[in-house]
This record gives sequence, structure tokens and C-alpha cells, in this order.
Amino acid sequence: MPLEEACKMPDINVWRKYTKYAGILFVAAIIFYLGFKLYRSWNEIPFQQIQFNYYWAFISFLGLAASFVCTIIGWQRILSSLNQRISFKKSWWVVTGSYLAKYIPGHVWVIGGRMYLCKKEGISEKISGTGVILEMTAVLLAVLVVFIMSFPCLVSHGLPGWIWYLIIPVPFAAVLFFSPALPKILKWTADKVLKKELRLEMRKRDLLESLGLFILSSIFQGISFFLLIKSVFPLSFAYIPDIIGIFNGSWAIGFLSFIAPAGLGIREGVLSLFLSHYMPLPVAIIIAALTRLWMTVFEVTMALVGLKFMNRGKKRHEKE
Repeated sequence: MPLEEACKMPDINVWRKYTKYAGILFVAAIIFYLGFKLYRSWNEIPFQQIQFNYYWAFISFLGLAASFVCTIIGWQRILSSLNQRISFKKSWWVVTGSYLAKYIPGHVWVIGGRMYLCKKEGISEKISGTGVILEMTAVLLAVLVVFIMSFPCLVSHGLPGWIWYLIIPVPFAAVLFFSPALPKILKWTADKVLKKELRLEMRKRDLLESLGLFILSSIFQGISFFLLIKSVFPLSFAYIPDIIGIFNGSWAIGFLSFIAPAGLGIREGVLSLFLSHYMPLPVAIIIAALTRLWMTVFEVTMALVGLKFMNRGKKRHEKE
């Protein structure tokens, strides 16, 4: 065998294939384990305390809607920081239209979907791609900030002290987001990944506003999650700070797990582990699974509404 072939690096497609299969096996193992634990502890469920409350369930969706509005405006601010404008309706569709890509392993599909939809709205790929990277960094930083704010409550109510290690990604995300070198990093990324030269002028004020909006969005989502729990299990309002932190912490861990689509399985596992300090384990597992359904229903609904907006706008444009 020639030396060149012996030293040849593995095909990137083969690597992606093995990574995909590893992710599927890992997610399947977590789901199987949670299902097994639920089966073994089924008799521990306090059925007399469980009663579905439509009022709290409805309010939880309103909280998600408030979080969603913050996210849409946050994306507008991200683009504005790159000297690019987009209307609220178009921003709605661009964000929700790329939601489904989250369920494919790897964040590259989210970036690709967002870039494709932005391109149809007249926004160049280099700007939208840069915007998505900024958004992911800002959202991760916002989620971790909200998570850290709840640490004292979480530890005081029995969660293990090792959760303090989850602070580790924060300084890296903060340095990336606030560093004066950020434009140079993004230019280099655009050159290597998008194969396009990027002339970048960033407005820090819009970036800070987007970070504030994503922090507010994370808090709204955490409160909504508490209300979802309240709709099926009697949990004291005193635990709202804890639940906000648990929701955002599990989201961050799922986000950082690149092998699982939308953190599938990993997020549910972390939620079940953390929630088990506040309720019986089988109830925690059921709520973790219910949360995935809850979020998916909301995201698909928002995507359908966004599609309706765009179709109505196109028909109006054609008539004119």
C-alpha cells in the first residue's frame, strides 16, 4: 500500500456517519434507561396529587409566547448590529422556519436553514451566517447567566455541588461575545467556512440589547416551565427560581451535546435528575418527556403561523 494512502486522513463523510450512529445509540440508551427507571418506580407516583390544570397549562403557553417575542426581537437586534434590517414578520418566519433543523444532529443544520431563509429575504449568507453564530453565543451566554443566578437556591435545596462546574463555559462565551477581537474571529470563520471575504462592522449596543432580550427570554421560558409543572403536579411557588435554573441548565447541557439532535434524551435525562430533588423520580421523568412535547407543539405552531404570515404577504405583493 502506498505511503500516501496509508497516511490519508479518514473521509469526513465517514466520520460524520459514525458520529451520527454514536449519537443515535447514546440517545437510545438514555431513553431506554429513563423508560426502565419509570417502569421500576411506577408505584411511587402519587396519583392522588396529580391533576391536570388547564389554566396553568394555558398560561405556560402565554409565557412561551412572551419568550418567543423576545427571541424574534433579539434576532432583529443581532442583524441590526451587522447593519442589516429585517421586519418583525420576516424575522418571525426566518427564526421559526429553521426550528425544525434543530432536530437534526449538529448545529450546522440550524445555521444552514437560517442562512437559506435569510437569503430568500435578501440577506447575504455571510451576514446571516455570522448572525447565527452571534445568536448562538448570546443565547448560550444568556442561558448560563440565568442558570448561575439560581445556583444558591439549587444547592440549598439539595442539588449536588458539582453543578458549579457548569460555570466553566461562561467565561469563554463572554470573552467571545465581548472581545474586541470578535470581528476578526468572525471574519476568519467566514473566510474558512463560507469561503467568502467578510467586511464586518458591528454595533456593540445592538449586541448588548440582544443579550438582554435573550436573558429575558430565558427567564420567561423558565417561568413557563414552572407553570407547566404546576399544571400537573402541586409544586410550591417558592421553587420558581430553582425551576428557572433547572430548565436553563438542562437546555445548556443539551445544546453543548453536539451528537444529540436538539439535545434529545440528554436534556430529558438532566431534567429528570434535577427535578427528582423536588418530586418523585417517575413524576420527574414524565414531566421531562412532557416538556419535549410541550416545546415541540409550540415551535411547530409558531412556524405554521409564520408561514401563514409569509404566504399572506406574498399574495398581497402579487395583487399589487
